[in-house]
Amino acid sequence: MKKRILWSAVPVLSALPAVLIGSLVMRLHGVSTSAYLQNLAALLIPGAGFGVYLSVARPAKPKARHGYAAMLACLAALGCTFLDSGTDGIHRWIQVGPFALHAAFLFMPLALTGMDILFMAGKPRAAYVCALLTGVALFLQPDASMSGALVMAMVPMLWHDRKNSVLYGTVLFVLLMLAAVLWLRPESPAPVLQVEGILELAQASGWQIASLLSLMILFCPFAAGLCRTSSRLVSAANLLFYAALLAAACTGDFPVPVIGSGASPIIGYLMAATYVIRRLKAGESSPL
Repeated sequence: MKKRILWSAVPVLSALPAVLIGSLVMRLHGVSTSAYLQNLAALLIPGAGFGVYLSVARPAKPKARHGYAAMLACLAALGCTFLDSGTDGIHRWIQVGPFALHAAFLFMPLALTGMDILFMAGKPRAAYVCALLTGVALFLQPDASMSGALVMAMVPMLWHDRKNSVLYGTVLFVLLMLAAVLWLRPESPAPVLQVEGILELAQASGWQIASLLSLMILFCPFAAGLCRTSSRLVSAANLLFYAALLAAACTGDFPVPVIGSGASPIIGYLMAATYVIRRLKAGESSPL
């Protein structure tokens, strides 16, 4: 029982240092209180829900319909970003009342979950189609950092079907070309200091090392998932996905996930870590 509770807390505990340090840095620089309170709420409220799910969930065989549902939700969310005029021709957000949700940060982890389930359920061609549709949607938004992160995540994810080397290589090549075009002409709205510039604020306030260490802690669930065959590929996919996003944020005006202001990256991360822990525990010979 104690072991089950500890594992169910891993997603929240992994994100907690980054959220707290980011909130502290924002407060030190006089950023609006709502900018970091939304981060704390996004960590604690969904985090509690994911924790309960992990504590009561039992191992179950992946079902294709769950993979299709996850992918449909992701593609629908990415499609909804085109319902308005966007910001300077860029379509990355869904307006929900007073909140602007970053669709890709929130739903891309769900896309990786959906593709993993489809592969596990013996539907590789459906997973390939979903990967291509996701890549096209990110290209049209456009979002260079997410497109590049998708390519990195697909290297291990598509390895599920490594025997089909032609299809594996073709899909990966197409996604790589889409990302390359975006990186040759990256388009981003004007950077917001507490989002894209949060690491600069951390450096200015003497919290640079702590902020970098907190970002490294985000990879703990994925590193743990690499230890078991049942969760190895999806863990590697998520690890490379978030590593690519952090690399993009360090080299351009792109959001820094989890530590920067914004609820969507935090909820998306919790979703990714929860699924990886779920797959990790499903590979154990004994129940949680």
